[in-house]
Amino acid sequence: MSLLQNFDNFVVIVGWDKFADLVTEQLVCTHRQVIALVDDQQVAERINAAHDNRQVIALRVDYLNFEKIKKLPLDRAFGIYINLESDRDRLIYIFKLRKYFPQISIISPVLNPKLKESFSLQRKIFPLSRDAISAKIFAGHLFKKDVAIFLNQLLSPSTDENDHEIRQYLVLPENPFCNEMYGDAFVKLKKDYQAVLIGISKQTAQGGHDLRKNPMDETLIQKGDYLIMLVNGKSAKDLEKEFGVGEGA
Repeated sequence: MSLLQNFDNFVVIVGWDKFADLVTEQLVCTHRQVIALVDDQQVAERINAAHDNRQVIALRVDYLNFEKIKKLPLDRAFGIYINLESDRDRLIYIFKLRKYFPQISIISPVLNPKLKESFSLQRKIFPLSRDAISAKIFAGHLFKKDVAIFLNQLLSPSTDENDHEIRQYLVLPENPFCNEMYGDAFVKLKKDYQAVLIGISKQTAQGGHDLRKNPMDETLIQKGDYLIMLVNGKSAKDLEKEFGVGEGA
């Protein structure tokens, strides 16, 4: 327990599987400390062997022994991620956990979308569909919630003209931005279509493509390149008409 003295603003993960492992990797990459609570000593030893104990510590505990969990420095925790096996197990655990820790933020995956409302009834609960998003976004939601929600929405299919998503369009010779500079296209697309140009995939001499995220303004847009942009439903329809090509074609 002495090692935990150096842990602050950390994330607690209750329960362990491959997804929890991926989430932990993402958290470590952003210098976020993690305490994993697992019910198997061998699993705890494997986690500890794989990580620097200044970043990740796995403890073998009985999840339901809240008196023992109370001895952990959860007053310094950023939040707790409930990674138990089923929605039912997670929901019951959250209700019990909240009695002991009324203030801590709780993240929980929800497999059944009908149960999201039940999870959200508890204060500071942020239910997420684990199947719908990557471990990177899930990890991001633990400490940069709005960014993760935004990314999740961008990766979800649009359902109306106000929804935004990321699309790419092949540059044909008749494209109005063919042979124009990237910076000029960025301004015109935002002004005329409310579309945000975020990158370009440049055609290479070998016939492949080189992805360039937010390139220099002087980058020349040429036939065969792909323009990658953030669009809503209306701008997507207008751009397809203007470019003479559908998304990803």
